Amino acid sequence: MSPRRRARRAAAPGRPRLAHWRADGQAKARFASEAEANKAAFGFRLEHGTDLVAYACSFCGGWHLGNTPDD
Repeated sequence: MSPRRRARRAAAPGRPRLAHWRADGQAKARFASEAEANKAAFGFRLEHGTDLVAYACSFCGGWHLGNTPDD
C-alpha cells in the first residue's frame, strides 16, 4: 500500500498563491517564527552569499524565505 500524499489546497481563481510554492511545484520550507526564518536566512547568506528575506505566508500561516526586492 502506498503512503497517502497530502493534496495541495486549490488557489483562489485568478489568484495563485505563488509565495507558498517553489518554481518546481514543491512547497517552500516553512518556519514556525520570524526569528527562526531570519536565522535560516542569515545561515544561507553565510553559506551561499545570497540575501533572502523572511515573510509571513497567508496560505499556511508560517514563514518562508524569498529573494530581496530590487531597489
